[in-house]
Amino acid sequence: MEKENRHIISDEPDEAVLLRYISETASEEEKIWVDGWLRNDEAGENILLQLATIDHALRTKKRIASRNSLEAFCKVERRIKRLQRKNWINRTYLAAACFLGVLILSTAMSYWMKKEIGDEAQIVTVQTNAGMRTHFNLPDGTVAYLNSGSVLSYPLHYDKEERRVTLTGEAYFKVAHNPEQPFIVSVANDRMRVKVLGTEFNLQSYEDETIVQTTLVSGAVHIEAVKNGDIVSTIKLKPSERAVYDISSGSVSIATVNTDYDTAWKEGRLMFKDMPIPQVLKKLSYFYNVRFDVKDAVINTYRFTGTFENKQLSQILDYLKISSQIDYTIKRMTSDDSSGIQNETVTLKKMR
Repeated sequence: MEKENRHIISDEPDEAVLLRYISETASEEEKIWVDGWLRNDEAGENILLQLATIDHALRTKKRIASRNSLEAFCKVERRIKRLQRKNWINRTYLAAACFLGVLILSTAMSYWMKKEIGDEAQIVTVQTNAGMRTHFNLPDGTVAYLNSGSVLSYPLHYDKEERRVTLTGEAYFKVAHNPEQPFIVSVANDRMRVKVLGTEFNLQSYEDETIVQTTLVSGAVHIEAVKNGDIVSTIKLKPSERAVYDISSGSVSIATVNTDYDTAWKEGRLMFKDMPIPQVLKKLSYFYNVRFDVKDAVINTYRFTGTFENKQLSQILDYLKISSQIDYTIKRMTSDDSSGIQNETVTLKKMR
């Protein structure tokens, strides 16, 4: 401990001590030193959160799909140089931050951390832009797959009694089993929660929809309807069951399903079985980051069946054209794909 104590009394922040503080393994003396440093240094909190973000990301970076992008690297490098207050982060962490940034920018995924006002909880938020998907580990070992246009927020350190996360969009969870600490997903502004101990399930709750859909693959989940912070009803799902909860009416319907149709997206597949065309177009819109303009209302009465793996949108539309006699045109926009703005509009017409 003598070497560590010499670091503690230094005026410059020591990253080893800060990392122990972040991971809650610091000694009492180290905690007192860091708390004092945070009180006396206005930039201390930002520095600590930057280091916490990098450290946590290093443990999850292997779960994030990457595409090589020199331009993204340069952007992140410039950003880090602007943020860097002193030369206290060693080259290893600076390089790690650059590498992480390439992953984030090149997959059009945002990753940041904030400190809740009046609370010590440090919240990590992962966001995927339209047309992008990713997967990563949560602090407890749970694996989260995040679909297009989705946001998942979780604490860097869970509460002792529960593991609570917040979702907007769609995600698939492989929850690490822990009967002493339930895993809870809050959706729809906390009007519904999914509570589990250890299981695999898919959850869909996009911001612009009033329907929340939960599909259980294995284990068991409890779906809790919430009003004014209080649980008003609870439903337990069994494997291969899908619950559809209407937030506006409070009604719930449960059906036995082939779960592959709801979970194939995480493997890059799209599966449709006698699905109404409006639902098909909604899935395609999220998956490929496009907007559909249906010119003939009769198209919305059609149904569609098909399975596609790693296919381009045009290939699916060609199949739709042959099977359903629907013609299409694609208008390409000039907006930047990484911004999340839809860059294509597909117009659908009934073939004459």
